[in-house]
Amino acid sequence: MKQLLLWMCMGLFVQMSYAQAPENDSCQNAIVVMAGDTVEFSTIDATWEGPFHPNNPCSTDNDTIYSDIWYVWTAEWDGQAIWSMCGTADFDTRIAVYKPGLTCPFGPDDLLACNEDGPDCPGFTSEVVWDVMAGQTYYLRLGGYGGESGSGTFTISPYIPPAGPPNNDCANAAVIDLVEGFEFDNFDATTDGPEHPGNPCFGFGDNTVQADIWYSFTPEFSGTVLWTTCATASFDTRLAVYGPDASCPVTDADLYECNDDGPGCPGFTSSLFFDVEAGKTYLLRLGGFGGEQGQGTFDLVEFTPPEPPANDLCENADTAWIITAQQADDFEVTHMGTTEYADFDPESFLFPVCLSNQSGGEFATVWYKFNSLGNTDIEIRFSTVTPGAQFYVDLWQSCTEMVDTSVIVDNCFFVSDDQPFVVDTFSNLPSEPTEFYLRVTTRLTTDLPGEFFFQLVGDMTTSVEEPVFPGRVLVAPNPAGDFVNLYLNLDVRKQVYIRLMDALGQQVRFLPKGPLAAGAYSERIALDGLPQGVYYLVVEADDALTTQRIVKY
Repeated sequence: MKQLLLWMCMGLFVQMSYAQAPENDSCQNAIVVMAGDTVEFSTIDATWEGPFHPNNPCSTDNDTIYSDIWYVWTAEWDGQAIWSMCGTADFDTRIAVYKPGLTCPFGPDDLLACNEDGPDCPGFTSEVVWDVMAGQTYYLRLGGYGGESGSGTFTISPYIPPAGPPNNDCANAAVIDLVEGFEFDNFDATTDGPEHPGNPCFGFGDNTVQADIWYSFTPEFSGTVLWTTCATASFDTRLAVYGPDASCPVTDADLYECNDDGPGCPGFTSSLFFDVEAGKTYLLRLGGFGGEQGQGTFDLVEFTPPEPPANDLCENADTAWIITAQQADDFEVTHMGTTEYADFDPESFLFPVCLSNQSGGEFATVWYKFNSLGNTDIEIRFSTVTPGAQFYVDLWQSCTEMVDTSVIVDNCFFVSDDQPFVVDTFSNLPSEPTEFYLRVTTRLTTDLPGEFFFQLVGDMTTSVEEPVFPGRVLVAPNPAGDFVNLYLNLDVRKQVYIRLMDALGQQVRFLPKGPLAAGAYSERIALDGLPQGVYYLVVEADDALTTQRIVKY
């Protein structure tokens, strides 16, 4: 038996001795190749010789190329070359090109270009394009992802970039007028517009509009224009407007308006509106986030922009006040608001501390101010009114300064689709009366803006003389079954809204009645389909409101 094992080991040793590394296993033995040739290669039994390249753009799991073999090529033209084994290798390849004028061995900083997975290359095979100069010699390193090895063929040839769309460059911007459903694509487009560092439109690690195409728009009117790809493009779009009367090439300073992800737009499509002046020219730039390409349609239409909320800016913050828990339970006081059509100041915007991803984005903010009256703890009850709307709510010391988050506890919270009604407490407030600001924010990049209401509850409360409701309200029957009748008698003409709220403060019915003249009105409100319980019928008449408690059996 021992003799048999000895012979088996000797056989294995002999077999291993026949395993031979490729002749170009080392950089010093690199094989000379010529452009236009189809070169057969194999990395089977190759060892690893080349350097690591920390933080290079080509690796996903490590920073080197294992089982590497080497080639050397001298360029015969000025321009660009493409080294490709796209679809012509039987393993997951990884390749690198080193700077000309250098000799083996190479160091980490000598990398010129590299690729792991070529665009649209099957089997994770590779190709790389780089700038070359006639007469310069380049060392080429070929190996496998994670140490994979195999065989295949490659070629080196001049690279001729795709022509791209006719309006690929700012200087060739396509002249356009107001349109609807205008077809476009940015396939094979390059990027020639400027970068916009620090601008919230260009966050998430990409500060420009990649693969951009251009349009030139000169309106014959003064007003506002809506430009949108919202839900009409197949990729993650970005829009930028330059001008008025900017000339190519445009600069960061020429940026007039921009959008990455429009509010409520699926697939990260975009929407913006901008003011125009008759006879002025505006350059429109359309492309993708992270180099995405695709097709779609856009609208460029005259638009009457909605008025933003009056408390859109902190300087115009609405006044809120502190009430008792009983007043809150009875809905005697509610502070209504909306982030729809609200804007924000990108220069001074600070992210809510409870927002985890602070890489960028666009936001809608509204503001409120209140006096703490010396309450060291203030409960806030916050509820979404618009289905699906989401909000970040945080506390500020002033319009420019957040509260000290190391002192004041629970100073930021998120109201989401999953939890539309939140009760939180701002704790460790100073014991002397202090003015604070409350900011309500919707992240338009991912969330839907909408209406909300909140209440502030404390031990020391504000004595507020609320506006007197200009008329009388009666509901019957009460308790009610499948319906309730609302009888309204107005003393003066008012803008009237009727809301039915459940016990959690969520809106279950909304009836905007519009402007009503003085007089008597009645409204039958359906309750069928609603579970049994307590509801509140809120009738708003401009800045005054009245609330009626209803029990549904």
